[in-house]
Amino acid sequence: MSKQDDLEKLEQQQKKSHEGAAGSERWLISYADFVTLLLAFFIVMFAISQVNKAKVEGFEKSMRTAFGGKPPVIQTAPPKANEPFHHLPSPVPLVAVPPSVAQAIREQEQVMMRMRAQLRKALAPLIRKGDIHVLKTPTGTKIRINADVLFQNGSAQLQPKALRVVDAVGLVLKGFSYHIAIEGFTNKQPIRTRKYPSNWYLSAARALSVLVRFLHDGVRPDLVKAVGFGATHPAAPYTAGKMKAAMRENRRVTIFVEGDTSVIMKQIARMVS
Repeated sequence: MSKQDDLEKLEQQQKKSHEGAAGSERWLISYADFVTLLLAFFIVMFAISQVNKAKVEGFEKSMRTAFGGKPPVIQTAPPKANEPFHHLPSPVPLVAVPPSVAQAIREQEQVMMRMRAQLRKALAPLIRKGDIHVLKTPTGTKIRINADVLFQNGSAQLQPKALRVVDAVGLVLKGFSYHIAIEGFTNKQPIRTRKYPSNWYLSAARALSVLVRFLHDGVRPDLVKAVGFGATHPAAPYTAGKMKAAMRENRRVTIFVEGDTSVIMKQIARMVS
């Protein structure tokens, strides 16, 4: 074999070795492309999550100007079959409250505010002591009275001083034509007497005593009802260190004054009919 043939053979071997090395490192190019795309993805996601409120407001103003001074109307249509999220329920449009319903709600809340103001004025000393609470509820007014103010322990007979308290409430409530629910509660101390075999009897008897006094004060009979809950639904938990306070606080009478929803329901019925 000549020297030239040896040189050619050596060049061919070097060329094959170089091509093999390049082929073995070709995966690095794909890996680098993947890392670059992944980095770009996270940069885009980060940019989307950062909302510039000023730019959004500026965009909204520009859109209003472009559409003749009115904000653009966006209509949301339910996804069609085979589209992404087509299996999800369609968005429910919000229905504006009719003016007549809104006016009825405002008028009733004004009446309730006036009632609560009268009650707080009539019961101010006991409210300051924390024996009575006059609270606003989503549908009306709640008056919570500690049983110590009204009854002796184990009794459902109103004390002489309690008559003034119940009368103060009754004289205010008789000026309003709202339904009244009187609820009696006891603490978890069991009772078993001939007159009150259990806390259910005692709580119901206490609620009934307040109801009878309300009738004496002129509250309409068709608007009141009495319910006894016994030791259920405690207002304060029986925890260590606060047991005495809980035993006292859970002995209570609660008076719920429910707002008249008939006007509102009539308006709603007209909307759906």
